[in-house]
Amino acid sequence: MRNTIIDNLRGICMLGVFGIHIGSLALAPNNFTLYLLLEILSRYSVPSFFFISGYGLACTDKGLLSGSRLNYIDFMKKRLRGAGLPYLSWSLFYMLYFWLILPPGFVSWNPLHVAYVLFFGLGCYHLYFMVILLWFYASYPLWRRLLCIIIHQSIPFMLVLLFIFQLAFNWWTTHPGLNTADWSVLAKNFFDYRLNYLPLHYLLIFISGGLAACYWEKFIVLLRRYSAMVCVIFAASVAWDVQSCYEAVTVNGYTLIDLANTYHQLSPQGLCYTVGSLLFFCLALDWLERKAQAKAHTEAPNALQSIPQAASYTEAPLVVASDISTTNSLSPRKLTTSWVLASGSCHRKVTERGSLANLLYKAISTLSAYSMLIYFVHPLLLDWLSSAYNHFGIIMTVKKVALSYVLLVLGSLVLSILLTKAFEKCSTAKLLFTGKR
Repeated sequence: MRNTIIDNLRGICMLGVFGIHIGSLALAPNNFTLYLLLEILSRYSVPSFFFISGYGLACTDKGLLSGSRLNYIDFMKKRLRGAGLPYLSWSLFYMLYFWLILPPGFVSWNPLHVAYVLFFGLGCYHLYFMVILLWFYASYPLWRRLLCIIIHQSIPFMLVLLFIFQLAFNWWTTHPGLNTADWSVLAKNFFDYRLNYLPLHYLLIFISGGLAACYWEKFIVLLRRYSAMVCVIFAASVAWDVQSCYEAVTVNGYTLIDLANTYHQLSPQGLCYTVGSLLFFCLALDWLERKAQAKAHTEAPNALQSIPQAASYTEAPLVVASDISTTNSLSPRKLTTSWVLASGSCHRKVTERGSLANLLYKAISTLSAYSMLIYFVHPLLLDWLSSAYNHFGIIMTVKKVALSYVLLVLGSLVLSILLTKAFEKCSTAKLLFTGKR
């Protein structure tokens, strides 16, 4: 069985990823509000995926709370297959793609250059996430030990300390004040690409995901009890982010690109906004599920089937629909008519139609089910879209950027569905590009 709040959080995060990457098109209209929505307020998404990863690892780590030793070899074998193999395959795919469409010399197949690209996640601009994730996996014994310390100490106090560390480290690493002119090429590369591989930038969020897995029922109860406070925290974090950007543009003369380079997810504003967003989205997803469940009780009481709740088996931030179908008897093809609702101590399988809440729930669930492939393929569609705009001389406006966002979401979903169907007929391709047998 799966935790559907965590599962559906992936869908919400993918909407944020779309916003970040479509944000480059918003430079043409030079519209502050549009750029703010796409490039700044969408930046909860990347850290939130690490929250999901931390949750998944803690759920599958049966010896975490008991203190038993981790079988590191088996652990890494599983993660290298599930995350490392798809990362390698998609990196080589994008290198080949850019080699074919770009002028000669832009892509080199020299083994040292390929190793350089793979190590720093430079195959395509979105693949750095997978590098950081793999570093989280490789160093998991350290974070596992830290989780145990936090669990056996005062959790609120330890989280406050970790929050302070995160603020300080992220500020230093984004404002190092170092002159690298005399450094060796190797040292300079490690320093210049530090944001592409250092997991410490997202440690607070990752550890919070692990704690949420250990205390999920308490976590949800606290969210419900203090729902008003959660909304206030979220609104305050949004207001701080927006006010900072507005002041930067109107007072300090920042360009739109300057905003994205300053008020990103590692900034103090971005970190607070990420925390507020995670709390709010978990609360909202819980509300959607309970609302749909209550409607199901009144409209289709005979369709309910009680199923015992268990921990989510999410092992990576991006889990495709095949995982869901094996645990919940839920496949992507059935998402329009049936899904699993989670609330309290039980999951219930219901069939619902009609309400806005349920339509929203279905849309998020569908994006979540295909999130892994959507994540890998959407830059390809965005490149095609941008190339078409350049070819036909289309000038971006606010409406055209909004339409592009919708096209990118729908196109990526359709392509992911087609690839899923194709992979069902080719197990080797499925293993290479999704890490699943």
